[in-house]
Amino acid sequence: MFYIRDKFIILVILCLSLLLYSCETTQLTNDKTLTHNQTKLLETIKEDEDTHSLEKNLIENDDKILRIGLLLPLSGEFYQIGKSLLDSAQFALEKTGNKSLQFYIVDTEEENQLYKNLSFLISNDVDLILGPIFTKKVLKVKEYLDEQNIPIITFSNNSEVSDRNVYVFGLTIEDELNRIYEYSINRGINKFAVIIPDNEYGNKVKNEINIFHNVNNNSSSQFIFYPTEDPDYYKIAREVSNYDERKLDLDNRIKLLEELQSESSLKELKLLRNKDTLGEVDFEAIIIIARSFSELTNFISILPYYDVDPKKVKFIGNSIWGKELILKEPSMKNSYFSSLDLNAQKKFNEEYKKIYKNNPHSLAALAYDLVGLISSLNMEHKKITKEILHSNLGYIGINGWFRFNESGRVERRPIIFHVGSDKFVIKN
Repeated sequence: MFYIRDKFIILVILCLSLLLYSCETTQLTNDKTLTHNQTKLLETIKEDEDTHSLEKNLIENDDKILRIGLLLPLSGEFYQIGKSLLDSAQFALEKTGNKSLQFYIVDTEEENQLYKNLSFLISNDVDLILGPIFTKKVLKVKEYLDEQNIPIITFSNNSEVSDRNVYVFGLTIEDELNRIYEYSINRGINKFAVIIPDNEYGNKVKNEINIFHNVNNNSSSQFIFYPTEDPDYYKIAREVSNYDERKLDLDNRIKLLEELQSESSLKELKLLRNKDTLGEVDFEAIIIIARSFSELTNFISILPYYDVDPKKVKFIGNSIWGKELILKEPSMKNSYFSSLDLNAQKKFNEEYKKIYKNNPHSLAALAYDLVGLISSLNMEHKKITKEILHSNLGYIGINGWFRFNESGRVERRPIIFHVGSDKFVIKN
């Protein structure tokens, strides 16, 4: 993982990137003791436990050490996500070979111990906190540490939790939508239908799109909300395509032509009897922002049956589309979606699987990028401040370019991928 500050370093990084992916598995295996020696797990602390010994163990007198709190779900429902991010963080640390970083790991699912563990992080002068993942946990950590001025870089993609001390490192829907609309409008697409869930997230998507249209007033979107509980995909598809009205228009037209019985009406009748509806839909593209890949596949398989023709209407989506299973959907050829760099992620996934014998979670590359960046900045600056993070040029990692700003936003430039016959094709 590599990050750039100026043009000279770019050249160095391009050379080093070849080395990154050529590292042998045996070397990483031999280096595993490095990570274990640089990691401390804050275990559950009982009320009657003597905490002085634990506090003593956590204190490091070496000023060269950069202390990092790593907040992840390591038990409970989401432990596999937490474990995957922890493995990725360790993987990045091993790659950099930086012995000056020390992780203090907190299991965020230990609810009754969370504040006590955060207190230990404060008392041991933690320089940075990476995590948590989920919004509710981020808000708790944010509230407790509000006066501490410790930078918190979360793995969340919810921009609403960001502020002067809390950075949102995940890919936000704002960045995805802006990229989708800019790309589409530059290619002459201006009228959109948007399928979104009927919940807080869907309303946020609608608001962001309307903000975009306020600036680009030659474009427009119509919104179709679907219920989050047991959605009727057939009903939603009919609504999207205005199917019932168009079907009625067809029936009325056929009835009229049958009454005319002219040569031209008979020719038109022959054509219309092969159709399901009359006329075209009143949009040029349909954007589907689903909550899951299974919801997405339901929509894209049913919409063509209700005369939303993928040959005439462009199908567009966000990063949830980025699974190779979508390549098997015939109607999706030449559709496109925004995402982080899938090709670089694929290489990362292969490297990860060699070491840990399973596939990483989709968020794992975020932990890899972030720890790699922190390690790189530490080797350059020792201690890391918010001012150091706020590089105008930004950085480049597995997930592509990103930049921290003072509001807590981490700006990204998602890539547009077209769905080809057997692979995703990058389009600029």
